[in-house]
Amino acid sequence: MVYIFRICQKYFFISLFFVSSIVYADQSSLTKDKIQNFYNGVVSIDTIIPDEARTSKSLGTVRQGSGVIIDQNNILTIGYIVIEASDIKIGLPNGKKIPGRLTGYDHSSGFGIVSPIIKANLIPLKIGNSDKIELDDVLLILPSPNKGIGSMAKMVSRRPFVGWWEYFLKKPIYTLPMNQSWAGAPLVNSDGEILGIGSLFVADAASPGTITPGNMFVPINLLKPILNDLKKYGRPKSGMKPYLGISTNDSSGQVIVTRVSKGGPSDISGIRKNDIIHAVNGNYVSSVKKFYKSIWNSGDIGVNIQLEIIRDKKKVKFNVKSVDRMDYFIKNKSY
Repeated sequence: MVYIFRICQKYFFISLFFVSSIVYADQSSLTKDKIQNFYNGVVSIDTIIPDEARTSKSLGTVRQGSGVIIDQNNILTIGYIVIEASDIKIGLPNGKKIPGRLTGYDHSSGFGIVSPIIKANLIPLKIGNSDKIELDDVLLILPSPNKGIGSMAKMVSRRPFVGWWEYFLKKPIYTLPMNQSWAGAPLVNSDGEILGIGSLFVADAASPGTITPGNMFVPINLLKPILNDLKKYGRPKSGMKPYLGISTNDSSGQVIVTRVSKGGPSDISGIRKNDIIHAVNGNYVSSVKKFYKSIWNSGDIGVNIQLEIIRDKKKVKFNVKSVDRMDYFIKNKSY
């Protein structure tokens, strides 16, 4: 108990330091009117997903979050809010709610773009440069007021993130303190420039293994090379990674299958939950990160990938034909 108390006490003082330094910096760089102008570019997003959707069980059929206006026709958000949505409602800054559609989605970054179906007066925020964030910069996390309260934050680290859903980011933005309404919320600087989009709550924002609850943001610079493709084609036209439909976790130097997506490539090939992935194309893998990189280095979408599995203490080989993840998802009228 004493040990736990000391850790919690340490985290309290770390958080207090960040909050205090942010408030001090804010006095000279931000005003109430300035922040209110930023909110003119923030919207709420509510979606309904069909029961039969591929992501309905893992992400739910009713989702919500925020988004940020990037031009007069498009709103940027985090993709898991809107993927496979059959109904999208956009809550404008003036309180009006209008129907929307999914314009584009990129699994590699996690970004989603939605657009109003009817004409709306959208006031965009400027896209910034996420490679030029300093540790002492004052940042704002701005969820829609319909979804939560905005807060000040600071970047505390940039390090790789590996997600069990075949997802990897090289340098996401980790911030403190935590905002509870992170989903799709823009991270902006004191000039209102978009630096990232809220993706996750993380327990160790400052560094791995530390008790520092915070948020992870997808850097806005990942959007720049693919933005035109997302608006024109609904997906990037290049750089798409092979998809196997498999969720994994690390355990004592082993990669264990925790979930197999129904009807996906791995399911069709015979991979099962609790299988241990020993090798990819003959190369031993000991972590989820190495597993993903081995898959993505195997070739383009459609490439056959050999997985060597340990099941019941026996090694078994499976050939899995990869697909385009977007082709696996259910397409709805909002897309």
